[in-house]
Amino acid sequence: MKSVEQVFSDNRGNHILVALYFYDKDYKQAVLNIPEEYADINVIDINITKARLDKPINPAALFKMSRWLLQQFDKYENAIFYFICSTDDLSTNHPDKSPQVYRWELFDKLYMCVARNAGINVQDVIVGAEGFQSLGRAFYRDKHTTIINFVAEYLQDKQTDSN
Repeated sequence: MKSVEQVFSDNRGNHILVALYFYDKDYKQAVLNIPEEYADINVIDINITKARLDKPINPAALFKMSRWLLQQFDKYENAIFYFICSTDDLSTNHPDKSPQVYRWELFDKLYMCVARNAGINVQDVIVGAEGFQSLGRAFYRDKHTTIINFVAEYLQDKQTDSN
């Protein structure tokens, strides 16, 4: 599986590692159920790892990360990007929110600031009962509308199987 990685430092002793994982043709067809005629479209999993979960990260690193992700979206114009929010513990300045909801809202704010005018569509995937939900989102272009449902269904199945 091809991957692209980038590290973003907050210059305060913490950093974020972002990895983009590109699924191969066989995986897209066998697991995602993407038809042969769409197998050339890249499906890219966004994986974000924070070095120190016990320490909040400077927002400047998050904005650098967002700009880089937007650049990757521009670079790979025949691609759908997606992420699923982790439920791992996370130290934030918002103790009233679950780590997953915090991550979801953060991505939403970053999307609104950086990507909303860039021709990027979103497909939200929310699986589970209230309080036990898994949150995911796929980013795609209009030309990929015909297959976004395959990716959304995969994300729903993936989360249902892991719960």
